[in-house]
Amino acid sequence: MAVSKRRRRRRRRPKKVVSINRYRVRLNMGVFIFSIIFLYMIISIGIYLTRERISIYEVSVQGSLTKSKSYTSLILRQEEVSYANGSGYVNYYVREGGRVGVGDVIYTLDESGRLSDLLFSDSKKSLKESDLSNLKAKLTSYCMSYDPIQFDEVYNMKIEMDYEVLELANTSNIASLEQVIQAQAGGAFLQGTAAKTGTISYCVDGYESYTPESVTMADFTTPYSKRNIKSGDLLTKENEIYKTVTSDHWTLVFPLTEEDVAEYRDKTSLTIRVEKDGFEITGEFSMFSNETGTFGQLSIQNYMVRYLSERFLTFEIQEWMETGLKIPKTALVEKSFYMIPKEYLITNTEDKSGFLVDGYNAEKQEQESSFISPTIYASDEEYYYVGMDEFSVGTYINKTDSSTRYQIGASASLKGVYTVNQGYTVFRLIEILTENDEYYIIKTNTRYGLSLYDHIILNSKTVEENQVIYQ
Repeated sequence: MAVSKRRRRRRRRPKKVVSINRYRVRLNMGVFIFSIIFLYMIISIGIYLTRERISIYEVSVQGSLTKSKSYTSLILRQEEVSYANGSGYVNYYVREGGRVGVGDVIYTLDESGRLSDLLFSDSKKSLKESDLSNLKAKLTSYCMSYDPIQFDEVYNMKIEMDYEVLELANTSNIASLEQVIQAQAGGAFLQGTAAKTGTISYCVDGYESYTPESVTMADFTTPYSKRNIKSGDLLTKENEIYKTVTSDHWTLVFPLTEEDVAEYRDKTSLTIRVEKDGFEITGEFSMFSNETGTFGQLSIQNYMVRYLSERFLTFEIQEWMETGLKIPKTALVEKSFYMIPKEYLITNTEDKSGFLVDGYNAEKQEQESSFISPTIYASDEEYYYVGMDEFSVGTYINKTDSSTRYQIGASASLKGVYTVNQGYTVFRLIEILTENDEYYIIKTNTRYGLSLYDHIILNSKTVEENQVIYQ
């Protein structure tokens, strides 16, 4: 029994001790610092992308603004329409806007229709280098001012070039026109000559016989149409074939509102700026009325040919112009100032201007006045305007040699902008002369105002006064 117990003891093996190490997170200081930096960058980028931008504007423009009103006018001229003296294909020998004298050949009517081809064929031989240069210059000028919105001007330009080429082509052979036609074209033809001296036009629109008294408000709302007659058109007898403008005098007639009537009642002349080309014209002004409304009438003695192809002309009447520093309207800010009556201002022994302020001397335990010289930003007939950080509300100021006192409290807002010339925002007063939808024109050389090349905050709502700006 004892032997078997000993055998069991010998068979026992020592117990294996297994060590279980728990997983421990080791802190890496480099990763921790990098994570903080990365998080900071993400937050900074988010703030930068979502916050409103602070933009700086340099006052570098000595600008001007003009107050003007726009009108559309009807052009009236002394015009006489001529009619075809037969039937056939028309060929013109005077360009649009050209001057003619009595008896000058203006057109031919050709029954065969071959004359135009013959003239163009001859024109290749007769056109000089200087003529071609002039044509190229006109086309280049048109291309530079081309506006796709006004595509109809392309057709007007083509017609004008046709007239120009025909005039150049026929200058050399117009004296022997009859012989050329009989020799080369054959068939019947008719010549048309000028009955009066004047300027030739080849468009008709029904307004040729109008006078100022004929104009009504409906003329400015009815769709406008005109007929351009050009070489190669087939005409019958008594068709309109051209018209002659017999005077350089022309008139613009345009509707007026009640406000316009009151504003221009005493005017005898007006200067207008034509919207089409920016040309300025001065004419004699008058007004008249009929049963449809009141109209302005501008009589002009020159430049009729410049707008010969126009019947309706849009222009602006310039009323006045202001010049000064030009700043965006978004830069405007208003700041409140205390108002102090002018009679309280005094000058001390050091020639400084300021006010006597009531106070209390704790050491002497008595009331005592002290002299304060604040910055005076502006003034009018009654008050000085001082910064609200100069005094406490309710402070009393005294008059010298008087028991009269004034309690500070009344305030008013003045307009200005924030400058950032020193790296932080500073309020500066402005005096507005005029404005449009986007800009103010402000007075120059004002006290505590702006100067040329000052830097201002473009949008005043994005900052506060004395805020540091990092540019």
